[in-house]
Amino acid sequence: MDSVHEAAVRGTNDDAVISKASAVQAAYISDNFVKYFVKRPPRRPPIINRGTYVRTTGLDILITKFLETVKAKKQIVSFGAGSDTRYFSYKERSRPFHKYFEIDYPEITSRKVAIIRRHKQMYTLLGESARLGMGGMELYADDYCLIAGDLREFTTHVVDRLIQHGFDTSLPTIFLSECVLIYMESGDSDKIVRWVGENMSAAVFVVYEQILPDDAFGSVMLQNLKLRNIELRGIYAYPSLESQKERFLKRGWTHAEAIDINKMHDRHIDPRELERISRLELLDEVEEWRLLSAHYCIAWAYVAKNESIMEMLEQVKFVYYDPIPPTRRIVTT
Repeated sequence: MDSVHEAAVRGTNDDAVISKASAVQAAYISDNFVKYFVKRPPRRPPIINRGTYVRTTGLDILITKFLETVKAKKQIVSFGAGSDTRYFSYKERSRPFHKYFEIDYPEITSRKVAIIRRHKQMYTLLGESARLGMGGMELYADDYCLIAGDLREFTTHVVDRLIQHGFDTSLPTIFLSECVLIYMESGDSDKIVRWVGENMSAAVFVVYEQILPDDAFGSVMLQNLKLRNIELRGIYAYPSLESQKERFLKRGWTHAEAIDINKMHDRHIDPRELERISRLELLDEVEEWRLLSAHYCIAWAYVAKNESIMEMLEQVKFVYYDPIPPTRRIVTT
């Protein structure tokens, strides 16, 4: 990955945290910690706020299902975590997990460490065990570990660092990738997917990223990103919902699913929530919203060597909300 592209990819973290801060400010989502990463968040357009809401809600649903369904010690690993604040939000709400690992570029982790240390509301949640490492680039606590690393070196270097700080391949683990693997060459990201599937006793892998590069909207999307020196180097390897599932199934995973953000919005969010967010601000760009949402997806897969754990992982899925009024029956997918 060349330095210009790498710097541009690091810059996407700023875009993501600004968008999340905007969605918090507009009352789409609740987060008591994102404010520490953005001094004066600009108000994003409704189409961005709604997209951030669906992205955040979708991943939180799957993570929460994993944490609540798996009755065993469990871990969370967040690839390219950036300025994500899930650990602190989950800790504040007493979500049950054994340890939460985050991995990102040293430039990103150094800044995150500094912000966490600067704000008591965050730092105290780490507990008395909190300590710095790697000259302030890393941060460790009993249930949290922030590691500086390059995911292209996941199998050769990053895994060893994780194990050094308490990562346990025998524990059920959920792995998160929010627009991270797609910036890598598919050969590099495939190594991660394969390693997790082959070496973990039980795992769920959740991916949020772009799809459909070849239609008119997708072509413009890629051109706009290229103007910012950003390349989605993995998008042509996994350009569709079906190929997103095959990414896992061809590498030994037991089951995989993929949906676009339109379906996530229309079928897997409580209608009462949709009514609430519809009152927050007027969404004029409905057609643009639909086009944009069709070009992003959430894919997830699971694998387990133990049958009882497998049965638990099978429950890590979305609820289906029947949109037909007035009953709005709820059935599971």
